[in-house]
Amino acid sequence: MKRLLLIGATLLVLGGCSSWHNSNIVDPADRNKVLARDKANCEKHAAQRVPIGAETDGAPVEPTTYEAQFSENYSQVSTFDKCMKARGWYKK
Repeated sequence: MKRLLLIGATLLVLGGCSSWHNSNIVDPADRNKVLARDKANCEKHAAQRVPIGAETDGAPVEPTTYEAQFSENYSQVSTFDKCMKARGWYKK
């Protein structure tokens, strides 16, 4: 749960200054539906690709440094952005 909140907060902070656009979708109602669906899929994909604090083989989570956490968060945001761009979205 913390991981999802962290991902959401990171995406809001980094994406707060711009919005996603897709020139292939003309109807605003369709655009909002497709955007919501694509965002959800890309968030799920980003969370699965870069697990934060995940346990491996039942071992306890190793303590991480701030730099390591930042690196993981950056990787998730980067994965999310790549996923959205692959679906035809761009920031404006």
